[in-house]
Amino acid sequence: RAGKEYDFDSLTDDCTQDGGRRPPLLPSAFAAELETKSFTNGKEDYPLVKGLYKDAFEERFGKATKLIYGMLGWGDAEAAQLAEVLASGAAPRLETLELEENKIGDEGYKALAAALKEGAAPSLKTLWVDNKKQPELVAVCEERGIELL
Repeated sequence: RAGKEYDFDSLTDDCTQDGGRRPPLLPSAFAAELETKSFTNGKEDYPLVKGLYKDAFEERFGKATKLIYGMLGWGDAEAAQLAEVLASGAAPRLETLELEENKIGDEGYKALAAALKEGAAPSLKTLWVDNKKQPELVAVCEERGIELL
């Protein structure tokens, strides 16, 4: 931007400023957030945008085998939001989930563990996290044969 050259670290820093990249939203949560926005064509665009998001979300998450959400500054709230998305059944083919180098604490890992315990991401084989000793997460990964890295 504006002639600035980026290396990996400066690009990561720039992308995580002011909250960085948010976790994915379920179509229902997106629709609720959409209600707070205004469009040039007024309410006529809401159903179109809502439908486009829902279709794109279902297609992309339905096909995803790897999600990389490392180094985004995420905490417990973001991990819980991701857990909700996974618990919805949105990622049936997901094999690898990368969450390392975030600020996720015990509550965020408990939310992920609960979603996994209920069968979220049934194809998950590898989970990258910072806390490989969180008891609930360790237990569900061992139970499901998920490699915790």
